[in-house]
Amino acid sequence: MTEINKPNTPSLPAWLSSFLVDGQSSGTVPSSMTALFEHLSKLNGEDISQRAQEIRRLLRNGGFIEAGESRRFQLDPLPFLLTQIEWQKLNDGIMQRVRLLQFVLNDLQGPKELISGGFISPSYLMRHPQYLRESFNLSVKNRGLCLLGMDIGRDEQGNLFLLNDHCQFPRGLGLLLENRIVARRVMSEEFAECGVQRIAGFFQEFQQTVNEYTKHLRDPRVVLLSKGPEDPYYSELAYLATYLGYTLVRSADLTVRNGTVWLKSLDGLHKVDVIIRWIEDRYLDSLEQSDFSEHGIPGLLQAVRVGSVQLINPFGNSILQIPAVKNNYANIARQYFGEELILQEPETLSPAQLDPSQWAGCELRSYVDPSVKLDGEIDRADIASLLQSGSSDYYFWRKVPLSLAPFWQRKQLVAKKVMLRCYALVTEQGVHILPSALCTTLSSDHSMGKVTIKDTWIQSPTGLPSDLPRLPKTMRVAGDMALVEGLIPSRTAESLFWLGSALERAESVCRLVRLFIDRFTELSMYPDVRHLDSLLMMRDGLEKHAIIYPYTSIDTLHIEPSENSYKQLSHRVLYDQTMAGSLCTTLSSIIGSSTQVRELLSYDSLRIVENLDTELRKLEKTHPSSATHLLQSSLDRIMGLLMAFNGSIVDTMSNSNGSFMLEIGRRVERAIQLIAMLETLLQKELPEAEQQSVLEALLIVQVSSITHRRRYRMYQSVNTGLELILLDTEYPRSLAYQIEQLHSLCGRLPIKTRAGFVEPIEKALLNIKITCHKLHQNELSEATDGKRVALIELCQDLKAQFNAFKEIVQTQYFSHTKSAQKRNWSAERGK
Repeated sequence: MTEINKPNTPSLPAWLSSFLVDGQSSGTVPSSMTALFEHLSKLNGEDISQRAQEIRRLLRNGGFIEAGESRRFQLDPLPFLLTQIEWQKLNDGIMQRVRLLQFVLNDLQGPKELISGGFISPSYLMRHPQYLRESFNLSVKNRGLCLLGMDIGRDEQGNLFLLNDHCQFPRGLGLLLENRIVARRVMSEEFAECGVQRIAGFFQEFQQTVNEYTKHLRDPRVVLLSKGPEDPYYSELAYLATYLGYTLVRSADLTVRNGTVWLKSLDGLHKVDVIIRWIEDRYLDSLEQSDFSEHGIPGLLQAVRVGSVQLINPFGNSILQIPAVKNNYANIARQYFGEELILQEPETLSPAQLDPSQWAGCELRSYVDPSVKLDGEIDRADIASLLQSGSSDYYFWRKVPLSLAPFWQRKQLVAKKVMLRCYALVTEQGVHILPSALCTTLSSDHSMGKVTIKDTWIQSPTGLPSDLPRLPKTMRVAGDMALVEGLIPSRTAESLFWLGSALERAESVCRLVRLFIDRFTELSMYPDVRHLDSLLMMRDGLEKHAIIYPYTSIDTLHIEPSENSYKQLSHRVLYDQTMAGSLCTTLSSIIGSSTQVRELLSYDSLRIVENLDTELRKLEKTHPSSATHLLQSSLDRIMGLLMAFNGSIVDTMSNSNGSFMLEIGRRVERAIQLIAMLETLLQKELPEAEQQSVLEALLIVQVSSITHRRRYRMYQSVNTGLELILLDTEYPRSLAYQIEQLHSLCGRLPIKTRAGFVEPIEKALLNIKITCHKLHQNELSEATDGKRVALIELCQDLKAQFNAFKEIVQTQYFSHTKSAQKRNWSAERGK
């Protein structure tokens, strides 16, 4: 403490000095943190809180905070700082660990001297589910380490411990990258003062490594394989795929035929050359492996064997994480390298070495069952029950008393135990270590609670940022062209289609409910029978889903009066999550579809999605008795966000990335909405005054009221309204215009039939166009017995034809490869 009170030491604010006094008096604050505290001494508690709020907003934009129902990520505004001396020791330990892992992997997949020499028990090894026999018949070039992670903890005495290896794929890499970008933005001054090392070079090295695998190919295709949106880490994989420029796929987007892996896109199958996998070894190929997984790709291992595809990380690295192997790393290092491990292994003990009074500081684990992890203090009864069986498959793993680091919570500093997840890249040129780490409060593999994370700053020797970005190399012909050439997976194209549909649907609901509220509030103040008919028709259309999804056909002449009040109905249409066409449900669809294609969306588009998510949460909490002006304000905000999102898509997403699929979904939805409105509101002939009110309501919802009044200044009727919004091919809101746009957009879809034949989708559009234009507006506006029969029949025909069009698009372009099915015959015979 005397060092802090020196005259030349900056005076620390109360929020910082109180924590430092308590921490140093208990010996829990690393000395390296003092340097960071000095850099933060100019800040007050309010500054830190504001930065924490900004960080949360930015992370929500990236999708990391709400990545799963049970998991929440929270980035702390205070970074974890390591001096160059501390990092050098950690760096040496990681280099030694990588060398050891390579040696063990080469031996187990080769001569197996470690088994014959007694270092590794074959019984424990071969009974573990991660011992995969199918990995031993792969060629040498399909084995080895590439990208790996290590969980490292430091005890209260400063000793470093290796808690876990991640040799199949290292989770958290995209999260670390996003955190660094966010932290650098929010803590830019402190970042510069501390001389933090850059991390961009590590990712450049990884891209170069991938390029080395495909240097002999003219047009290679690289994909990043994930489990899909149900994976809690999907958002970070989407961010990583965007940053690296690779195509994000899941298993259903890939298929193996004749020993080659193919990506199913809109225009058919395209060969895949490199798969960067984020799926466990056990689930990669359900054709050969006994563990069934819908995330696997049947036949993938055979494609790897014949060399048609390169897998990163190579298959079979899971063997390094088996307890029979990793519990003996210290002995192997002494025997073969004559070294003690810099990153020590937590002590392992047999049950006979401990009596029950010593269990509290340990976990009971199994050599053959990875699900067994019992805390010696909490699960004493379960441990005693297992040990009574007399099995020798169990061992105790001594818990490491981790050191503490300061975290900002509830406007004050608290001390929490931390571990670091470090990352290494193994290439032909050597081992590259990421000069940072993912600092977490909890092990994200074992804990399903809230995980607080820090950005780890490594100080450069000179105090200046090192690892400056290299100048971009001349573009090679053999670069990843998956997105450049307009190739997107069919599943991504489908998500874009439904995203466009949901966007248009949300706009329509907002306009409808906004007008509905205007009409019933105006009617309550100024009773006017002219507006009553249009209000009743809108009410019936909303109640029966005639003018909102799923656009059910109704006959307004035979609808019984509703008992619901107008305000209650408005609330239902906005907030009822069980109603298919409600605004709440539609916004959920927009957010879900955006998550599916987030790697194609710009940063600004993602920020708008974040704001829509915020509005959705407000909608879910709104009470039915809320004032109508609050409903109107909420609708105005949501409408503004929807329009902004549409504009950002137009400005930032190219057709090669699938924007035309989004537009097709939008145009189809707009056409169906318009048809439903025409059929519901104009099918009944009304007196002139009431008819004008109904027509005006339809035009307002279709954003056509001003255009209609300016074009037909002298005379306005159903005739003129139908001419404008139904038959004018140059008016952007008309049905005829939507048909013309669909014809142009569908021209970007790949041809599925032989030359000389008309595409089914072209036939469907041609039938729609003929149906739309075969009648004149005068015929459509004529009424028989009070009903416009020709208009009703036209709307029904068009609705059926548009539904048929959607079905053709789905079956012809959105048909995916089937999910993986278990075909391991040896495993089946053993049952």
